[in-house]
Amino acid sequence: MNKVKNIKINSVVLLLFLVITISMIYPLAATGRIAAQVDWLFHAARVEQIYRNLSEGSLFTYIATSTFQSTGVGSFLFYPVIFIYPWAWLRFITTPVVAYYIWVGLFMFMTFVISYFSMLSFSKGKYLRSFIFALLYTLAPYRLYLGPASFVVGEYIASTFIPLAFLGFYHIICGDKRKWYWLTIGMTLLAYSHMLSILLISEIFTVLLLVALFTGKFDLKRSKYLLISAIATVILALPVIIPLLTDYFGKGITATYPGVGMIQNLGEVFTTSLSNTATSSSIGIVLLLVLLSGWRWIKQDSLEVPLYILAICLTLISTAIFPWKSFNGSFLALLQLPYRYLIYVVLLTAILGSRIIVELLTKYGALKTNWRRAMTILALLLVSLISYYGSISNLSDRLANTAKNKETIIKPLKADEQAILYAGILTNKNYQAQFDYWAQTGEVDYFPTKTLKKNHFLEYIIMDWDKAYRTNKDVYSIISGVTRINGQEMHIKPYASANALQYQVELARKSKVDLPVVHYAHTAVTVDGKPAAYQNSKRNTVQLDLEKGKHTVIVGYLPSKVFFIGTKIALIGWGLLLIWIICQTCYFKRKN
Repeated sequence: MNKVKNIKINSVVLLLFLVITISMIYPLAATGRIAAQVDWLFHAARVEQIYRNLSEGSLFTYIATSTFQSTGVGSFLFYPVIFIYPWAWLRFITTPVVAYYIWVGLFMFMTFVISYFSMLSFSKGKYLRSFIFALLYTLAPYRLYLGPASFVVGEYIASTFIPLAFLGFYHIICGDKRKWYWLTIGMTLLAYSHMLSILLISEIFTVLLLVALFTGKFDLKRSKYLLISAIATVILALPVIIPLLTDYFGKGITATYPGVGMIQNLGEVFTTSLSNTATSSSIGIVLLLVLLSGWRWIKQDSLEVPLYILAICLTLISTAIFPWKSFNGSFLALLQLPYRYLIYVVLLTAILGSRIIVELLTKYGALKTNWRRAMTILALLLVSLISYYGSISNLSDRLANTAKNKETIIKPLKADEQAILYAGILTNKNYQAQFDYWAQTGEVDYFPTKTLKKNHFLEYIIMDWDKAYRTNKDVYSIISGVTRINGQEMHIKPYASANALQYQVELARKSKVDLPVVHYAHTAVTVDGKPAAYQNSKRNTVQLDLEKGKHTVIVGYLPSKVFFIGTKIALIGWGLLLIWIICQTCYFKRKN
């Protein structure tokens, strides 16, 4: 009977999550518009390249050939792409605008489901608390900022799996150690989403582990499960790790700009949280109240004490109270944006807040009868929807694009025109026009370090991106598509195909040809159909010595055999892990 009851309750909960997801996403999709800004073009260009390659029958995408100004940049090698493939696949069955919103909705629904079942396991079967936790976490303004409001796609995807990683860590430290695999699954999915999130969550797990050790709450016998989980995670994450080892680390490639920037004041966290708007400093009014008054509700000698203290510390660390400028030269500079810690503040306060809300509802009789319980759940859903629409009100205004708040419709660039896409409205009609623009962020991520002149971009990251691109002559020449033949500059438009750029070069004499394509350890070049050696030019691009005459030069990328071996090992690893989980579950069910 309990099993039937569980299925019924969980089915109703999943249906409610589906309904609320559709209620949130449909109004956005119905506008037929996307309010592009900041990180949008970087991710949209990656999806577009994957879509075009899939159209040609190529499953894997390694380098940019028809997007990112055809520079051959490896934004697909070093920034995980697995979870943006569904976005690209949706392009085959619907319009670009609708495809994006469906994709956002899929991850919204997944976050509801994962956070619900994670709390269900953590709380040992408390349905209402798990339901409330899922609402608090998924609809927190900071998480909405990552997704539909500001297109911080990597972190938005990663936030879907953070509860799962925390659940696995909890089971290893003080729960059911047989469920260590949830940590492996959670961490691997994070690696498939956003590598920096692995660093951040590892920092937090290290702190919690040290607390557990010093307080004597961690049995060292359990440490083997941490080791097993870590090894399994590395195996499953090989498709992401291998390109970093073969082409990134020690190869003179720079990812995003170094240094810590955009540090917000503690006051901003309070004011924006009180307004409940989806910004980079807002955890929302409910979670702010939990953060400020949580000490009154904590159960002594429970897991909530370190979690609550950690939430307070992470809130402070995410602001200017922590001396971030003093750590610009340290590994902490990899963080770039301290407010990234706020997603963990959201998680921790949602854990405590879900229990507090259930206790208050119980205290005031809201759960006494089935009728009251049903009305309470409907009220929670209604309040959550109202909170959601309030949080994204700025986005809604931009999409409405009324006469009072008219925003620029992105227009196609002229043949000789160059511009950065800062912000504007996209529709299905002008969607393709955006790819002729330079991306405000990410356009030159994963360029050679020498080309970027080290900290050059940090000087202009806030003030003037256009100046950043144009001041660096090498960067400007590459993204402008300038080919240099014996030092003379000219434009030769390449033919773009999946993972390859084809140039037709005609020479009056033997010449040095410097193509505007960045290269990596496994870049491959052919001249007139034959493999050819190339040199590293002064601007760190592909350079060739070619004889007089007409030549067909193809610059592409051929991953190492290790990559394909690692991918096969990871797939086998997923299969074995699934079999092991099924066998273990069946064994203990029979035993019980």
